[in-house]
Amino acid sequence: MPSTEGPSGPTGLARLGVSFIAALEAFFFWLGCFIGHHPFYVISSCLLIGALFSSGLHNFTQENRPEKLWIPSDSHFVRDSEWMRNNFPNNVRPQFAIFEAQENIMTSENLIQILDVIEEIKSIKADGTEWSNICLKIPVVTFGQGGGLRRRRAANESESEWDDIFGSDFDDAFEEDLFKKKDFGEPSFLKNFDPSVHFDRATYCSFLSGMQEACWLSSPLEIWNYEREKIGNLDLDEISTALNETDVSPVFGIPRDYLKMLGGVQMDQNGTVISAKTILVTWLVKSDPSKARGEITNDAGTGDSVAKNILNWEAEFVNILNKNRNGSITIYTFSGRSFGDVSGTAIKNDAKKLSIGFIIMFIYVQLMLGRFNLVEQRAVLSLIGIGSVGMGCVVAYGICSAFGIPYGPVHNILPFLMLGIGIDDMFVIAQCWATLGPEVSTLSLPEKMGHTLKHAGVSITITSLTDFTAFAIGATTVLPSLRSFCIYAAVGILATYVLQATFFTAWFSLDLRRMLDSRDGFLFCIKYKNYKPNNCSQKDLFKSAFEAILGSFLFKTPVKVIVLVCTATLLIFGSWGLSMLRQEFDPIWFLPQSTYLFKYFDKSKKFYPSDGEPGTIFLSNFNHYDHLNSIADMIDRLEEQKDIIKEVDAWYTPFQKYSNTHFNTSLPGEKLSEDRFHDILGRFLFSPTGSKYRMKFIFNGTPRCLLDAPPVKVKTGAKLHDQFL
Repeated sequence: MPSTEGPSGPTGLARLGVSFIAALEAFFFWLGCFIGHHPFYVISSCLLIGALFSSGLHNFTQENRPEKLWIPSDSHFVRDSEWMRNNFPNNVRPQFAIFEAQENIMTSENLIQILDVIEEIKSIKADGTEWSNICLKIPVVTFGQGGGLRRRRAANESESEWDDIFGSDFDDAFEEDLFKKKDFGEPSFLKNFDPSVHFDRATYCSFLSGMQEACWLSSPLEIWNYEREKIGNLDLDEISTALNETDVSPVFGIPRDYLKMLGGVQMDQNGTVISAKTILVTWLVKSDPSKARGEITNDAGTGDSVAKNILNWEAEFVNILNKNRNGSITIYTFSGRSFGDVSGTAIKNDAKKLSIGFIIMFIYVQLMLGRFNLVEQRAVLSLIGIGSVGMGCVVAYGICSAFGIPYGPVHNILPFLMLGIGIDDMFVIAQCWATLGPEVSTLSLPEKMGHTLKHAGVSITITSLTDFTAFAIGATTVLPSLRSFCIYAAVGILATYVLQATFFTAWFSLDLRRMLDSRDGFLFCIKYKNYKPNNCSQKDLFKSAFEAILGSFLFKTPVKVIVLVCTATLLIFGSWGLSMLRQEFDPIWFLPQSTYLFKYFDKSKKFYPSDGEPGTIFLSNFNHYDHLNSIADMIDRLEEQKDIIKEVDAWYTPFQKYSNTHFNTSLPGEKLSEDRFHDILGRFLFSPTGSKYRMKFIFNGTPRCLLDAPPVKVKTGAKLHDQFL
């Protein structure tokens, strides 16, 4: 060890270190004496200050959104996500269910079981909320077998009502064989047919306003219009034929690929699906926070503002799908509230484990601090020591919550971390008392406590500062969840350190007085006269075990060799494993594997693997009609990226075709005036081609079918489906 002394004595750094240690010892000696003289004052002060700091829990915030946990808060992704959430709030909450059969899901019996579940969900009444009240509704239009467009009539509507609007030959035109492309091909006069242009605008808008709407429920049972008798009479060939050949929904009248709703499919030599393991059913719930008024709550799983009645309906939805059934199918489900529910349940389960951990640690502390006799047992002191750790956790949570630091799923291990550090401090204090030399045996109890804390205080200070520094450095990370965890841990270490040095020490001094007074270790009111502990309780079993067994055994030469070989082997394998370390991230890893949500994602990944993640480009803060050429150029460049982009779904592409075909423009080369642009855009957004893009705009006003589009505030540029991200 290098010397700290120079030619004429200790160096300046060494003198500084000695002075610092001496100052710490003096302070802790004074603190120990003060606690020994005034234990109740110290205890009451700690309780009062702890209650004051814990008041910050009223601002306790739990964060479960992945982008808020694992992505740097100053990243453009978080910034853009916040902007998107503010400008394009998520008003649609999908609910999924995967129905899995042991063999083939494509049987009438299995389809009937799925129908039973769908009907049960439709009958949910949560706080008076039914499926029909909260579902996302879309206009119902039927397409003829050959692709013709026709409005679905209500049962009480007469033929003449629609003849008055469109003329008597409107429906007949769509029913003619001219629409059967496989027989006659598409008529040339219908090649560019668009009712939003070819019909009078007032007539077309009247037609739109009168269209029926249906709740968005996506499943292969649409093919048979959810008719129980029809589904029950199907055989395997009929089911297979319908699923393979139906490409238009009889319920909504929109194109539909029912084969994508099947998982684990088997095909014959002709490429026809003949069996499948699973069927995916999707419900879409519409949540409009602006209409929920005072009933808005924050969904811990999504971070979205959701009305309570919708969250309650989703709870019933999950309960129905997760209940035990006697059928031949297994159901795996995902709801909008699932992430919040599962994370909340995980915290409750962790709380149970924490209780078990505290019990185990209590037994261990009792064995280490106390002895097996009536007076020297320290069950109460052990509980108080562990309780002071819990108090330190509450204080840390209160301080961090007061400053708005969120609590994440990783934070659940903090009580266990604090427990280990706090118990270590307890043992140091107790051991310093036990090793006091004979020179202090004649001193008073407060002075003995001063000498105890003089040595123990320096030790726990150094270890606590080391732990605090480690977590303080960790708090500089850019990952929000890890930064928050390190801050909580650092504050918790300081709180535990202070409470062990004061609160626990005060109780320790009271416990010493009890023992000197020969009072029972649990029932303090009982005092024993001429008490003498039994000889067995005076033996230190742990010390004897380490000295007699482990100590003598470990120092034998063969054992030393075995230990060194095992250590070297572990080092080699550890280094080899480290060389194969990969950096990956999946929020699903944080879900307990026993939960229904984890099982759903496991089945979804197996039977419905994604070919990429969607991305969105937003365009704002400029006059779009002056930059249509730039928008078109951007889309062209995106579509050229075939290696990473599978599909580009941009509003401008169909808008350009719509404008050039029906309004004799020559986009993108032609520059449209502001009035001309809003006129065509207003028609386009209510046309069959452009209606799906209407919700992707933010206007300074409400778009109306009969009017030009209002000025655009924000416009989405494109939806990207990236194969690799």
